[in-house]
Amino acid sequence: METNLGNMTIPENDQQRVEALRRYHIIGTAPEKSFDNISNLAALFFNVPIALINFVDTEEVFVKTSMDIEGAQSFTPRGSSLCSLAILSKEVTVFETLPCADPCFLSNSMLAAEIGFKFYAGAPLITHDGFCIGTICVMGFEKRKFTDKEKDMLQHMAHIVMDNIEMRINLRKAEDVLRQSTQSQQS
Repeated sequence: METNLGNMTIPENDQQRVEALRRYHIIGTAPEKSFDNISNLAALFFNVPIALINFVDTEEVFVKTSMDIEGAQSFTPRGSSLCSLAILSKEVTVFETLPCADPCFLSNSMLAAEIGFKFYAGAPLITHDGFCIGTICVMGFEKRKFTDKEKDMLQHMAHIVMDNIEMRINLRKAEDVLRQSTQSQQS
């Protein structure tokens, strides 16, 4: 992965983290209404123009939700995504001012600033076995403070996203069992 931050954006358990992500079979899938609804709620609640649900793979960050950002793509290089930094912590990550003055974060924050973002907050999506596989994030075109109450609310939204992801994979497993049962009855 090419990054201006060196290995700072790669957690020690990255291989296991990516394996945990891939068991959900979500990378590269189309937007889904349930995830769009959560991100739309986040945008409304936090009064920001953009809220996204992202999954951090080995080389890229996959945007699961529909986007209304000119020039945005559903895959972004991992080394230039603030979400790559947000998965390094189990707490909400906030950049109240973009670009950041901290030279360690300059490349990532400069990219966000190029699009016009001045604010970013991301809550990690944490699997039942403790891996941070992505984020729900909110971004705005104005610098702002993000209160502890807002951090708590964004973290709760991340839990809702993970509940949806778990329900999605459980439904898929149930459909596979039903399909196999139907096929064996027809044989």
